[in-house]
Amino acid sequence: MIRILCIVCALALASSANAALAKLHKLIGTAVASNGVVTAVPAGTTVIDTQSIKCSAATGCIIQVSAMVQAISNGSAGQWQICVIVDGSQAGPGCPAQGVVPSSNYVVGNLRANAFVATGTHSVQTEIIMPSNGSYAAWESDCAVYKN
Repeated sequence: MIRILCIVCALALASSANAALAKLHKLIGTAVASNGVVTAVPAGTTVIDTQSIKCSAATGCIIQVSAMVQAISNGSAGQWQICVIVDGSQAGPGCPAQGVVPSSNYVVGNLRANAFVATGTHSVQTEIIMPSNGSYAAWESDCAVYKN
């Protein structure tokens, strides 16, 4: 019994010794945008927010976006998405499906995305992709800028 415990302890120590340390990034600043106005949208892609974000670090920055959107469909229900676009390219992890947007009540979707950028000013857009026409209501898009 003690021998088995010692083997388990040795394996645990060996696996923790091999774990890579995460690189910590220093927060430079945060920009917050939000609104609660119900806005009609067509089927397809709609930009709901655009922010201009400055990276002042000589080594570049990481822009990390946390977005929340309430959506409802006026037509057929289907998969909907939230996307973050930085300087014209999708931020990682892309535009994951948020589930089915119903036509009977609002549903809330969330996304966390990030992109590595060079020193300078960058355009950050939050978009929704709807399967049919509908509306979005309350939304928030927080952009945190970290020194790379």
